[in-house]
Amino acid sequence: MATFTPASSTTAGTTPNGTLTPSTDAAAVHTWLRVAGSLDSTDTHDPIPGDTVVIVDKTYSRVLACHPGGHLLLDDVAEYDMHEAIPDRWKWLCTERDNFLGFCSVAEETFLGHNFWWNFVAQARVQKGWEHFLLVRQHDGYRVQCPRWGGFEPLAARADGSGIEIGRPECTVWGFVRV
Repeated sequence: MATFTPASSTTAGTTPNGTLTPSTDAAAVHTWLRVAGSLDSTDTHDPIPGDTVVIVDKTYSRVLACHPGGHLLLDDVAEYDMHEAIPDRWKWLCTERDNFLGFCSVAEETFLGHNFWWNFVAQARVQKGWEHFLLVRQHDGYRVQCPRWGGFEPLAARADGSGIEIGRPECTVWGFVRV
């Protein structure tokens, strides 16, 4: 009796004629290609509450990653195997509260935000004021802003990949890939 293997995934083995087949997950490869393609194109997903997205730093071709303890780093996509699933630390659930968007780390189940000293982390268990964001559409992506003293400040990727900070409006172009 023949077994059915879904088109979206295959396992290492042989074809009926004995040819070796690679171990790949077509869905994972497709997602990787969408993430890689978003790095240097004007394409970006428009996130809405309920979407799970990868947040892409289009300026430096990296993705925002939530590492253990809610520490934020910008991971270089080129350093990862595209035949593996997208790491959970790259995935963010888009939420909404008080007419602001929020982003909850799938890996840590904590919200992207800042602390009292304006250090950006993902450590809050609920979305409150320090975890609120506003997206401003640009021609090639988004400017991500957070409320600050009656106004809004843009988020910028640190050039060394060590996280994000308040920056100049033209600093970082962000993109989103729905996963």
